[in-house]
Amino acid sequence: MAAVQAAGGIPFDLGISGDSQAHLAQRIRNGLRDADVLLTSGGVSMGELDLIKPLLEESGTVHFGRIRMKPGKPLTFATVDVDGRRKLVFGLPGNPVSSLVTFYLMAVPLPDGRLDHPAFGARPGPGQLTLDPEQPEHRATLRWSR
Repeated sequence: MAAVQAAGGIPFDLGISGDSQAHLAQRIRNGLRDADVLLTSGGVSMGELDLIKPLLEESGTVHFGRIRMKPGKPLTFATVDVDGRRKLVFGLPGNPVSSLVTFYLMAVPLPDGRLDHPAFGARPGPGQLTLDPEQPEHRATLRWSR
């Protein structure tokens, strides 16, 4: 919550959820109802411990559920439409270091913190993708032309 606040967000705590799918589904519904961006921590492992992705697939689109990055490999990103508004969901890893790293690399750079920004809908025009071809496993940077 301190990282969200430091990044300029207004955090609110949905509480700790157990491994019950019904309880977790209710927490996610509450979060989607009340927030523009929902962050979860934990429950995004592979296999039977992957509790978040199936719930998000039921109500929205999971764009990815794993990335080639350490720490942070099990990061999940989804969009869910709620009452005509697109909400972003970041399923952060449960490991505290992985969670913080993926939060700062993936969630904080939201353009202007707005979901109506062109990056989430129609593209504003040409962009530039920067990637070191000698090290394709490293992060790429995409910047839209203004």
